Amino acid sequence: MKKNIAKALAGLCVVAVLAEASVRLCGAVDFPTYLVDDWIGYIPKPNQHGAFLRRHAWVFNDRSMGTENSWNPSARPNILLIGNSIAMGGNPYDQKDKLGPLIQNEVGNRYAVWPIAAGGWTNVNETAYLDRNPDVAQATYYFMWEYMSGGLSGLSEWRGEYVFPKSTPVWASGYVLRRYVLPLLVSLNMNELPPTGTLNTTHLANFRAAVAALSKAAKSKEHGLIFFYPKKAEYLSALQGRDWLPERLELERVGYECGSRIVDISRTNEWNETLYKGDGIHLTVQGNVVLAKVLAAAMKEAMAQ
Repeated sequence: MKKNIAKALAGLCVVAVLAEASVRLCGAVDFPTYLVDDWIGYIPKPNQHGAFLRRHAWVFNDRSMGTENSWNPSARPNILLIGNSIAMGGNPYDQKDKLGPLIQNEVGNRYAVWPIAAGGWTNVNETAYLDRNPDVAQATYYFMWEYMSGGLSGLSEWRGEYVFPKSTPVWASGYVLRRYVLPLLVSLNMNELPPTGTLNTTHLANFRAAVAALSKAAKSKEHGLIFFYPKKAEYLSALQGRDWLPERLELERVGYECGSRIVDISRTNEWNETLYKGDGIHLTVQGNVVLAKVLAAAMKEAMAQ
């Protein structure tokens, strides 16, 4: 009996070791990790890189920007790309297929594109980043700032190790089981999306001040653009002639006051519902390609004026 128990335990140990090795070898826990504090909520740690599932490369530089290039504001005119997971890309995308690198391809090597983004961020988190990094804001030549509905409702807070991990898990197979398998069996809150709600006037004032600071620093003829990014349901609503963005007037006023262009993605000819993934929020790789072209074209039009 004891021998059988010992054999069973030994077999379980072998299975556990093989499972752990397999999970690590396939790159299932090769993902970005985050710093957490009350002011900014959370932010990708600087100076890290990897390849999720060994296929989806990712990288963050010394200023937590989603690029392999170290922050060097004096090399070329700087384009700041500010946003959430739409701008960041995230684990399902290879680095070359993310919005920042695709915009870089569109505008060419004359400019340097610096993505400032994290999944789940709101414009409140993004404003906090600019407040914390004033030298980045002051080095702006042009900016592209994403806005999703509810983006000025509040700060997106850290949601735990299984959503935005602070460190690479010691027990990789256990983490994968809890992060990816268990939510399929029981209801767990694994929401990575930004919080939504009504516009907060204090956050609006801080956002206006941040846009004004970027506009003041910008060296381009037209300082930058704020692009309204709709979820699929909002886009379909726009096709029916309904306004999907309650904060539109306040944001358009910010753009007008700060000399920045407003680009409503739902109103561009290039946009269509096939560009969304199944969740109705994030984009396919082709969606990223189209969005990069739309934003780069808007910038080039501004430069030509």
